[in-house]
Amino acid sequence: MLLDRSRFRDHRLSHSERRNWRFMLTLIGALVLFLAYFLPFFQTRIASAHTTFIEDPAVTLEFPVLIHGQHATHAKTLGNGQLESVEVSLEKVNGVASTGWGWLFRSLGAPDRGALVSFIVTMAIPLVGAALGALLVVRSYVREAGVAEKLIPASLIISALSMLSLGFAWCHQVDFSTYLYAQSNGALNPGIGLWTAVIGAALMTAGIWSLRHETRRDLLNWWSLAFVVALTIWLLIRVRPYPYLEIWRFIGDGILVTLRIVITSYGFILLVSLLGGLGRISHNRIIYGISTLYVELIRGIPLLVQLLFIWFALPNMFRAVGEATQQYPAISAWFGQLRLNEYTAAVMGLTVCYGAYGAEIFRAGISSIHRGQMEAARSLGMSSFQAMRHIVLPQAVRVILPPIGNEFVALIKDSSLVSVLAVSDLTRRGREYMARTFLSFDTWIMVALCYLVLTLVSSRIVEFLESKTRFER
Repeated sequence: MLLDRSRFRDHRLSHSERRNWRFMLTLIGALVLFLAYFLPFFQTRIASAHTTFIEDPAVTLEFPVLIHGQHATHAKTLGNGQLESVEVSLEKVNGVASTGWGWLFRSLGAPDRGALVSFIVTMAIPLVGAALGALLVVRSYVREAGVAEKLIPASLIISALSMLSLGFAWCHQVDFSTYLYAQSNGALNPGIGLWTAVIGAALMTAGIWSLRHETRRDLLNWWSLAFVVALTIWLLIRVRPYPYLEIWRFIGDGILVTLRIVITSYGFILLVSLLGGLGRISHNRIIYGISTLYVELIRGIPLLVQLLFIWFALPNMFRAVGEATQQYPAISAWFGQLRLNEYTAAVMGLTVCYGAYGAEIFRAGISSIHRGQMEAARSLGMSSFQAMRHIVLPQAVRVILPPIGNEFVALIKDSSLVSVLAVSDLTRRGREYMARTFLSFDTWIMVALCYLVLTLVSSRIVEFLESKTRFER
């Protein structure tokens, strides 16, 4: 079959082509964006805010560099009518301190810079975008191979994000509060530096967008979806601190508990899956029978039922064993005092259930390796254990990795069931907050978004590992 090579674009550009309007527009936009940081960004700031409530005592907050936390202070009271007034004290910012560089370095050196992290990030993203845009042009100019097409997707995403980031940087000046912005009477409007930076970012984005046909890489990937969901959570917390900031603070420790349970369980699941998979291909009838019985029984019982059995019924079994072994006082006392805490029961339930499914994955992966591999290893003098460890299993891992990675993603979602065991995971903390405030929609939106971020990030990591171990059959 003959190919019409005229249909394909030659990436090896001449020096004159490299100086065309697309590269010039990208370079001009990057330089304008970088130089804009030497111009005034914000020339007025909120130095303090005095909030007066009808019944509660007044609250006065001082802000040495940038306002933060004030929106959360009065947001809850805006909905129930307890707020009487908010008086903000404005202060002029002159000279170098008003420039983009001045705001960035003052925030980095502020004593409360931990609360200003998001502002620092929004101010730094445009600079990263300008650096990537300039690097794209320079690399394309000096490379003999042509356009630096690997840099195009990242440069385009960061440059487009720069415009949004600059808008968020301005929102920090009023703490994302329309109420505070109204109090300032327009004094907190951005200066010429920010508008110039937006124009530079737009020019750079247009220039890089015109180069999109020079790369065969995807301009957007599924990592972008995880970023969008995380950005949505951040905006909800910023724009509506009540109730979303309160929900986030309440369920934050539940996220850590969920991750702890999932990671611990997954380690045991891999071990149980490997042993179960080896048992399923064993020529020993006893080992094969025990492994098969385990897989068939556990896969036929719902996970929720298994968790409830371990939490409620297993202690009764321990007690019965203790009573049956009274002639052996040490054993009887040990079983009589044996108790499972909620964390141990959750890990055990997830391990037992997912270990059965993982055993079948390992069995199928090991069985997919041609038996000649084992025979060749044995002919070289290896034992069955050595052949399995050094020859068969390393090849089977490539087959096993995608499905066992998907099991990890499913485990994150199914870990929500451990909330029935009184484990303070993400779901449990969400239920507790909803029961206290009756804000069902807001609570479960935040919980669902948190789970979505965890599963999306895990899926992308699994895909990355799969791509690194993929091989042609």
